[in-house]
Amino acid sequence: YAFTRIASVFRNAIMGLVSLASGFSFVSGLGVFLLGVRVAYGVFTGELDPTPIKKIGIKADDNAKLPNALDLMMGKKPGRKRKR
Repeated sequence: YAFTRIASVFRNAIMGLVSLASGFSFVSGLGVFLLGVRVAYGVFTGELDPTPIKKIGIKADDNAKLPNALDLMMGKKPGRKRKR
């Protein structure tokens, strides 16, 4: 009797967690879908322009120097002394 009751409680808990997770997945998927619809609407109306911005004076073969993202996150900026 005790084993049957524990098994049914465990089964109900698993089913509850699975249904909760599927609900979260549905809401997340719906949000991503609606965001895609909103972006498509923005592109269609001209609010969002999917073409890349071309700057005058910059050639395609120019090398751009990217900053070190880890240094920026750690507060190591060039020309700035660390506080001690």
